[in-house]
Amino acid sequence: MKNYDSIYAKVSEMICDAKDLDAEDLNADAPLTALALDSLDYVELMILAKREFGLTLTPELFTKHPMMTLRELCEYIEKETAA
Repeated sequence: MKNYDSIYAKVSEMICDAKDLDAEDLNADAPLTALALDSLDYVELMILAKREFGLTLTPELFTKHPMMTLRELCEYIEKETAA
């Protein structure tokens, strides 16, 4: 089980690396779409979730929740890994 802070650190690090951003450039409450993630970025998020958290994220999670924020994604990962 991972806590929110460690999940947020891993996910935000991946996004910062992918988009050449600094951590302070991220707003946890902005939708992921505001980060201009492309399909490969979402695939990287899915791989990260599987490798780091043992959780399978599906493309449907992102398509059914297009306004998902970084905070909501990390809370989802935290909830699912606690189960």
